[in-house]
Amino acid sequence: MASTAVDAAERTAGRGAAVVHSAAERVQAGRQAVIAASGQAVVLAKTGWTLIAHRKILAAGVGAGLSALGATSYLAGRRAGRRTHGPITRLTGGRI
Repeated sequence: MASTAVDAAERTAGRGAAVVHSAAERVQAGRQAVIAASGQAVVLAKTGWTLIAHRKILAAGVGAGLSALGATSYLAGRRAGRRTHGPITRLTGGRI
């Protein structure tokens, strides 16, 4: 009877240790998730701050790009609207 009680106590202690070990693993996994999330938040904040700090340069670049796009589309439209001339007309500069 004493050995049965000892066996039961050992099983109970083993189960308790397994529960504690499982809980510790979950806590560790949660901690790592929080660390990873905070790292991503820091990267996002740095990127946002860099964009805010360089907003004038960014705006100038966007403006230059839009100007170039507008000029290119204007020139492409003018080229498409021109009439084609034959070889004699090109040679004489449009006089014939």
